[in-house]
Amino acid sequence: MLDIVIEQGVGGVSMESVAARAATSKPVLYRRWDGRAALLRDTLVPLAMSAIPHTDTGSYRGDMLAILHGWADFFASPVGVIGPAIVGAMPHDPELAEAFRGGVIGWRKKAMSETLERGIARGEVRPDVEVEIARELGQAVLWHRFLVTGDPVTTELIEHVVDHILLPYVAPRT
Repeated sequence: MLDIVIEQGVGGVSMESVAARAATSKPVLYRRWDGRAALLRDTLVPLAMSAIPHTDTGSYRGDMLAILHGWADFFASPVGVIGPAIVGAMPHDPELAEAFRGGVIGWRKKAMSETLERGIARGEVRPDVEVEIARELGQAVLWHRFLVTGDPVTTELIEHVVDHILLPYVAPRT
């Protein structure tokens, strides 16, 4: 399916196109997935999970550096083109939007909340932090560059975002 997205965009993904590419039949696909949204979700979530690390590095700073570097590496990879393709297609493809938001974004929110919870437990993140904002803050800068400006995402940028935006935002108040 990823080959289809890379070659034709998300609009080219259908049960028919996937069956043809896999040299199988639609009934075989429907035994596993009830439709296109489930197929997209079950493809995109594992891709995101394998590309974006969510391991405990021992510090909130280390966790966030690893996560943001994971995003940068993903977008620089050959399959990274699917990110902008998916986001661009979502307003016109409710089935895709549902699959992406429920799958990838749902997983990301949970994983980022766990990262913040570890930071709170270690005393690196204040307990009253606005979780919705904190879990999106660093990623928003990267996604803006990937999708809008096309400006490079460098190690220096990632470190600056973590050290001068994220850490001050989540730091315990003294």
